[in-house]
Amino acid sequence: MKKYGRFGVFLVLIALVSSLFAACSDADDGEASRTVSTTSETTLFGNLPARDFGGAEITILVEGDYMTTYKSIEIMPQEDSPEIINTAVANRNALVEERFNVKLKEIRTTASGEMANNIKNSQLSGSNEYDIVMPYIPTAASLATQGTFVLLNDLEYLHLDEPYWDQGSVKGLSINHKNYFATGDFSLLSLACTHAIVFNKDVVNDNKLENPYTLVKENKWTIDKLREMAKVITQDSNGKPGMQFDDTYGFLINNNFVTSMFVGSGERLSNKDDNDMPFISVNTAKGVDVFNKIFELVNDKQATGHIESFLSEAQAAGKSSVWQAATESVANKRCLFRAMSIADLPELGEYECNFGVLPIPMYSEDQEEYYSMVSTIYASCAAIPLSNPELERTAIVLDALCQASTKTVKYNYYQVLLKDRKIQDYESEEMLDIIFGNRVYDLGVVYNWGGTNFDANSLAAFMNNIAFSGSNTFTSKFESIRDMIESDMDKTVAAFE
Repeated sequence: MKKYGRFGVFLVLIALVSSLFAACSDADDGEASRTVSTTSETTLFGNLPARDFGGAEITILVEGDYMTTYKSIEIMPQEDSPEIINTAVANRNALVEERFNVKLKEIRTTASGEMANNIKNSQLSGSNEYDIVMPYIPTAASLATQGTFVLLNDLEYLHLDEPYWDQGSVKGLSINHKNYFATGDFSLLSLACTHAIVFNKDVVNDNKLENPYTLVKENKWTIDKLREMAKVITQDSNGKPGMQFDDTYGFLINNNFVTSMFVGSGERLSNKDDNDMPFISVNTAKGVDVFNKIFELVNDKQATGHIESFLSEAQAAGKSSVWQAATESVANKRCLFRAMSIADLPELGEYECNFGVLPIPMYSEDQEEYYSMVSTIYASCAAIPLSNPELERTAIVLDALCQASTKTVKYNYYQVLLKDRKIQDYESEEMLDIIFGNRVYDLGVVYNWGGTNFDANSLAAFMNNIAFSGSNTFTSKFESIRDMIESDMDKTVAAFE
C-alpha cells in the first residue's frame, strides 16, 4: 500500500517514538511560542513564594535513550525530538529558570535497572547527586517501600491538589494518604501509555456497521457490542485453510489488554477503603462476571485474534514483530478493532489508513463512565530522594516545572499535535477527551503484588494468562495465589504505615 508520509508524521508525533522524531524537525514552532505567551504571568507560579536561588543547579535523573520509544523527552530538548516539543520544553524551562534563578540539568540513564541503582547508590554514598528523579512508576513504587523518597505531602510548596498534578495519580497512587511519587503535566509518557482501541473507519463503512463514535456517545459502546461487530468482520480471507495472521479479524488483542478491559469495565484489581488503605477487589461477584464476559470475547474465534499467537507466522513472513503485523492488518482493512496504547501507533503512520480511536468499551450500558487504564510500566513520575538537603528549593522548582508544563509541553502534545494538526474529524477529538479524561492508576498493576508484571501468579497479570489459556480457571487460580498477593500487599502497606 502507498506510504502516507504526512499522516505518518502525525502518528510518529503522538507516539513520541524517538527513532522517527527527526522527520518532524521542520515542524513550525510558532504554536509552541504562542502557547507560552498565553500563560498569565500574574497566575503562573502565583502559589509559589518569590525566591532567588542564586543560579543553583537542579539535577534531574531521567530514563535515557536505551529505551527508545519510552525514553524521556520531557525535561530537556533532544536532538531527535520534534521541534514543537523541543520548543515547548525549552520555553517551559526558561520560565522556571528565569523566575527562580536556577539552572536545570538532566542526567540520563543508559541501561535497564540503572535508575533504581543510581538512586540507591547516591543515597548510600551521601553524594546527593540528584535533586529530582523521574523513574517509571513501578520503579518508584518499589523504591518508595524501601524508604528512599521524601513524603511529598509534607512539602509546603508542592501543591499536589492543583490540576497540573494528575489528580488520578495523586489519589490512585497514594497509600494511607501518603504520596512518595506522583505524575502530572510534565509527563508525556503517562499520556502515551494510556490504553485505547483503534479502528478502521473504512471497514465500518464498507460493512454498513454502526458508527462507533455514536455508540460511545450514547453509552452503547460495550464489550458485547464490540464482539457483535467483530463477528461480522472475522473471516478466512487469505486463501489458506485455517486462520492465520494475515486473515481478517474483527478484533485483535494483545497479551496485557485483558486487565485493561477489566479496568475499563469499571472494576479494579485493588480498591481503597475510607482510610486510603488498599484491599484486593478483583474477585467480587461483579468482577467475576466482568472477567467471564472478557474471557468469552477473547476466546470467540469468530470475533477475536490473539496478536502474540502469530509470532512464528509473522516472523516467517518477514515482519519485524507481531505488533507490526497487527498494525498492517488495520492499515490494510483486515482488522476492524485493535487494542493499542497511544505509544503503539507509529507503524500505522506508514500506511494510508482512515482510522479512529475509541475508549475501552464498557461492561454494560448502565455503566456511568468510560475508564482508560494507564499501563504504568513505562509511565514516568517524579520523586525527591530522601538524601536531598534542599527540600524547599526542590519542592518549589518541581511544582513550578509541573505547572509551567500545562500550557507548554502538555498543550503542544495534546492540543496541537493530537487535536489541532492531524486529527481527522471532530469525533476523534471528543474520543481523545474521553480517553484522557478518566484515566486509572490501579495499585494492583503498579505494585505487581504476587509476582512481577508479566508473572502468571501476579495480581497484575493472572487474568491475562487465564484468558489466553482457553480455560476459565479464574476462581481457582485466584485462590491459589491469593495468599501471596495479600502477603505482598501487606508488606507494601506496612511500609506506608
